[in-house]
Amino acid sequence: MLRVQLTPRRALFVSLTDDTFPNKGGYYCQVFEDEDGKCERDTFTISKHEIAPSITDNTERRKKAMVIANQRVKQMYC
Repeated sequence: MLRVQLTPRRALFVSLTDDTFPNKGGYYCQVFEDEDGKCERDTFTISKHEIAPSITDNTERRKKAMVIANQRVKQMYC
């Protein structure tokens, strides 16, 4: 689970799941208040087009998605 530090005292947590059709190759993201994933706050998707199509390695795709998710949560909640 990705931890997004919003302020020194506040963090949100994001789970990234491989998305399915029609966004296969993208990610479905859930934002939680707690690290246990019990208190869901929001959801969003990362389009397969937002992740560089030239990146074919799954580990690199996930790293890129985590950077995008971190930025998106900060935009949404800061």
